[in-house]
Amino acid sequence: MNRRTFITTLAAATAASTVGTTASADHDTDAAAIDLESGDGSHHPGPPRFLHADEAIVDPLGHETEPRDSLAPWNPDGNASYSWAVVESPDGADPELSGDDVVEFDPDEPGDYLLELAAPDGTHELTVRVYPDDSEDDPRPRVDLDAAVVGGQVLLNATASEPEREDVIGSDLEVEFYVDDRHRDRLDGLDGPITAADIDDRVRVYAVAVGTRHSVPDAIDLVPDGDSIAVEHPYDVPDWAEDAVVYEIFTRRFPDQDDPTFDTIADRVEHMADLGVDAVWMTPFVETDRGFGTPPEEGGPHGYHTVDYFATDPDLGTMADFEALVDECHAHDIEVIFDLVINHTADSHPFFEAATDPDHPDHEKYVDWYRWVDRDDLEAEFYFGWGGIPNLNYNNPEVRQFCLEVVDYWVEKVDGIRADVGWGVPQSFWQEMYDRIKRHDPEFLLLDETMPYDVEYAGGLFDVHYDNHLHAALGDAADGNPEAILDAVERRHEEGAPDHALFLQYAENHDTDRYLATHDSEAQRAAAAATFTLPGVPMIYYGQETGLRDWREAMNWGDFDEDVLDFYDRLVDLYHDHPALGPRGRLERIDYAADEGAIAYARYDPETDRRAVVFLNFEAGPQTITVGDYVHDENLLSDSPANMEYHDEDGFAEVTVGTAVILEADEPEGFVLPSDALVEWPSEEGTDHGPGTYTYPETDEIPEGEFDLASVTIEAGEGHYRIEYEFHNELTDPWNGPLGFSHPMMQVYLRDPNGEGGTTEAREGVNAQFEAEYHHRVVADGFVDEFQPRVEDAAGNHVSDVELRYDRNEDPRTITMTVPDDDLDYLPEGEGMALVFSMDGYGEGRIRQVGTDGGDWSFGGAESSTSPNVIDMVTPGDVDQSEALDYSEDEVATIPFAPIGDVVEADDPAEESAGDENEDEGSSPVPGFGVTAGAAGVAGGAAYAASKVLGDADESDAVDETE
Repeated sequence: MNRRTFITTLAAATAASTVGTTASADHDTDAAAIDLESGDGSHHPGPPRFLHADEAIVDPLGHETEPRDSLAPWNPDGNASYSWAVVESPDGADPELSGDDVVEFDPDEPGDYLLELAAPDGTHELTVRVYPDDSEDDPRPRVDLDAAVVGGQVLLNATASEPEREDVIGSDLEVEFYVDDRHRDRLDGLDGPITAADIDDRVRVYAVAVGTRHSVPDAIDLVPDGDSIAVEHPYDVPDWAEDAVVYEIFTRRFPDQDDPTFDTIADRVEHMADLGVDAVWMTPFVETDRGFGTPPEEGGPHGYHTVDYFATDPDLGTMADFEALVDECHAHDIEVIFDLVINHTADSHPFFEAATDPDHPDHEKYVDWYRWVDRDDLEAEFYFGWGGIPNLNYNNPEVRQFCLEVVDYWVEKVDGIRADVGWGVPQSFWQEMYDRIKRHDPEFLLLDETMPYDVEYAGGLFDVHYDNHLHAALGDAADGNPEAILDAVERRHEEGAPDHALFLQYAENHDTDRYLATHDSEAQRAAAAATFTLPGVPMIYYGQETGLRDWREAMNWGDFDEDVLDFYDRLVDLYHDHPALGPRGRLERIDYAADEGAIAYARYDPETDRRAVVFLNFEAGPQTITVGDYVHDENLLSDSPANMEYHDEDGFAEVTVGTAVILEADEPEGFVLPSDALVEWPSEEGTDHGPGTYTYPETDEIPEGEFDLASVTIEAGEGHYRIEYEFHNELTDPWNGPLGFSHPMMQVYLRDPNGEGGTTEAREGVNAQFEAEYHHRVVADGFVDEFQPRVEDAAGNHVSDVELRYDRNEDPRTITMTVPDDDLDYLPEGEGMALVFSMDGYGEGRIRQVGTDGGDWSFGGAESSTSPNVIDMVTPGDVDQSEALDYSEDEVATIPFAPIGDVVEADDPAEESAGDENEDEGSSPVPGFGVTAGAAGVAGGAAYAASKVLGDADESDAVDETE
């Protein structure tokens, strides 16, 4: 992962943004008991906006699941008028601003735009930063923003990171800082450095990381605190949500069905408490035309067709009954999440009835409250053909005002909101709602439903986000591809999800089939275990823990599957107890071997230095999963010894897994399963001089005999081939290679005797050809940070990565390459050739060239420029090296192939035993990917910044880091 830390002064950030004007206005509420304000109470449209030139801020008709947006005044007054203008734009730009009170904006050129909103309380300016066109296939950077006071001066500290992708060249990351347009006047008139004493009111600052794409912005608030400042992080999730377990109930099917009310739900709160639940998400319980009596073909009594936002469904009970239920939940330390349905109303809502009745006295008013495919014919817009729920029109400030009043009403009654059809409501509304609620109660939880998730919603819109990619991957896992669940989690970071973002992990919910309806019980338990052991917020859908199989059936009180319930009890307890399993623990990919349908991965908590390895089996019947022998033997999920066997001599452990096993573990190590030797190619000692005439470089850093190859062995294992290079001498490491050796480069050429499309021309820098066409090359050197060991096809295309292992303590003469068997199905019947070169990061093909005369860093002894750069190699049969590398002034060497597939048997049992002692104990683990990349600490960054402040350095500097 590329990572850079940027330090700048607040004064520099202030100079980089556009100055705005703030004002104040009253906000009228209707039903709410409290009067919340968004932002500073004015109509200012909120934080600066960031997008690419090929994007626009638009809210089109249709486009199901696609996020939509607009620009709108905050604290809207439905009786007021607003107007917008573009007052500054880049040279040559011709942006389009469309709409009246609420507008869409389509910039056509990258650069800085300044928009002006004329409102009843004054004029407000909004910065829109537009970056060049991007590619959605490129990884997206992330940024973490913090601040500190050093030498009295306020310094900003932003760490930008970008995931590495083999198919994308890493971009040079930069960070841009912006002061909120509403707060810039609080810093007006300050010349030079800005100190803590200069800040007498809250100032919000944003940071955006910029590479080939821009990041989701991060924000901090600088708050006066005596002679200093306090730094607040407005986008942080509530503390209680950091290790929460969410339980979703289908409100009208969860209580006892002979009397389904708020009271009987309260009677069942103890079940949730005993399970260890931290929050209950209740599907809608306000007045609806889809309550009790709704037939199954209409979804049953789901309640998503709202008739009155300020009244409970009388069939469930009164508002007082609901508040008593909330009190009962709170008495059991359970938070309550309200399902907010404001993308649409029911078609029986009084507003829509007025909108569709031209004779209604309020028709002219409410016809503007909805979106119309054909306004003249009063044909309303619906998503997915949901004809009973017409979409609200957020281009109408009065609609926004009303929906904010709904929010105000429920904020005091519940602990969180789940936004139904979150993708259907403009992001600008959610941005205002987030700001409005968090200023009132930072511990209030906001959960979105976006399908698929969009990481933009993590930039001050919501705390927790549906992960439908993981949900789909859990189905793929049961169909034989469990690696999909790790890919889904890794995808969050490739798409640029900020570190503070949390994802809701679920195997089923009220909109999906029950997992047991399509998969067996073993797979269901494994899927549940995945939701609790991958980094995120786990959710249980009511009855998932008791054996329910039908979509929205009644809870099976008195008929629980006790074995399943016990499994969930233990899963929830372990999730709460083990620090590595929390949302912020790191996810690590590890080496494992298993049949189809099984997987192993690790979770690690840096603060406690504890690690757990998770084994999941999605297939019916136990499976054996093999990992390195660093795992402990107690199954944390059952508090009993795991069914496992250690193989100390080979460095691995075999774990028998029914559905889920979780083991405490030390740092992961690689392992190599016993494999069948296909061929061993020996090489005589002292043949490391090319055709026999090369001389070594004069430098002491490349010792004589460094490339003297002893043998190359190819073995076949499960899903891989293992290529072992053994040298006659111990390898040296004068250049501090990341694996512990500096000099050798290994290249193995493989030939399919029946294949087509190969080539006889060796790769760049080799200066030779082959006697027949080859089809793949395995290439590796010790500097894996600069060049990924890999398998390539004959055209040089990357086929797969290669794991490289070298252990100076265990075997200082041997390098092992573990090669996936992808596209190598012609082995072991094929042919091959193994070569050794001197690695030179600046040479052709990273190969050190051989010349006529040697030097400090060059080999000598070549008779002409056609000399091959091969320093040592194996040779077939009775061919010696000088013959295999023979060349002339007019022709390069033609290198022969040797057959693969002859199993080697030791002549002497003692020799075989001695060889086993030198067997590698494991291949290096697959690099893990951090779920939350740790940002550089403020203290460390401040120390660095202090040296800048006290010296004469520039105001903005970047520190390169790698992770």
